[in-house]
Formats: sequence, structure tokens, C-alpha cells
Amino acid sequence: MKSNKQRRAEIKQLRLARAARIEAQLRAAPRDRHMPVAGMVPADAQVLASINNSYFLPAFYLDKAFRCADCGAEEVWTAKQQKWWYEVMKASIDSQAKRCLPCRRARRARIAAAQAVPGANRLSLETEALRALGAVPPDAVALAQVAAALQSKWWSLRVVAIQVLGRWGGADQIAQLHAFVAARSTGGRRYFGWERVAADAAQRALAGRTDA
Repeated sequence: MKSNKQRRAEIKQLRLARAARIEAQLRAAPRDRHMPVAGMVPADAQVLASINNSYFLPAFYLDKAFRCADCGAEEVWTAKQQKWWYEVMKASIDSQAKRCLPCRRARRARIAAAQAVPGANRLSLETEALRALGAVPPDAVALAQVAAALQSKWWSLRVVAIQVLGRWGGADQIAQLHAFVAARSTGGRRYFGWERVAADAAQRALAGRTDA
């Protein structure tokens, strides 16, 4: 009798094989966007359009193979998982799966621990936790954390908070970035102050977006 671990491994291999077949099929025979493919999950165009400012929205989702950025394991981002990520969690259509489930859990644990660890590693842990916020749509807690980071005594943490605003890219966040740019000092002793650093960081964040 097979164990649960063995069954999960078999399911993973079947998914990888299916993703490879789909990729080979698409390479060999370029097709119309709406041509049915095995394993296709239709996308909700109305929901996607309400979230993303892009002309290139998918009509459907297909299983995608990827390699975990942390452990290097080969994984599959299923079509159903993509639909949940983009349409339920309302993530940007440009975001992609990067980590396997065990590595995602380990990363979440590190982020949770960052809030309680004092000492020399506090800044690096807070920075990592703050960067992780940019990978998902903001909620009230995340917005409060970024607002607090923008008041931090560490300028490097404030810069990361500005980068997170750029990754979120909502109307309020874009307005904040433009406000930082507009507040840039042009001379005097304040030229080398926080206003200049914030303006430079905001300009870089805006430059990475096509809707700003």
C-alpha cells in the first residue's frame, strides 16, 4: 500500500508530465487564443480587467512548470491555482509562482519571527518581512506596516517601503510615489537629505511600471 508521500510524489510527476506535454504542444502548433487544450481553466475576463491595467489578459489558464527559487525543486503551478491567485486573491497578472509549498511555509515562518527578534539582525529581518508584503495585494495590516516603515529611523527600511508601494501599484500607492518625487529638494543643505533619497527611490519604482 502506497504512503501519502508516495501518492503526492506520483501526482506531482503526473502534473509535471502534463505541463511538459502542453508546453510542447504550444511550441509545435501555434494556435488561436481560444482553441481548447486539455487541462484548460477559463479565465474571468471581467474580474481580471477590474484588477489589471493591461491589454494582454489571458483567456484561460494552463498548468505551468517552474523551479523553486529557494530549493531548486521542479514544481507545477496548476491552472486552478493560477485562477485562485489572480481572481480570488486579486494578484497582479504579472506575478508568477516562485517557491514550492515547503519553502513558502518556511519563508512565512521567518517573516513571522522577524517581528519578535531584537538585536543586530532586526533590520535585516524587518527588511525581508517588508519586501514579502509586495508579493501579495495589500490589506489593512500590510498598509499599516508600510506606513510605519515610512516613519522608521532607518532610511534603508523606508526605501524598501517605497519599493513595496511601487509593486502594489494601486491608485493610492502611485499617488504617494508621485508625492515623494514632487517633494524632492533642489538645493541647499537638504539636497542630501531624506527628500532626495525618497524621490530617487520613488522615481525608480515608477519607472518599473507602465501605468504610472
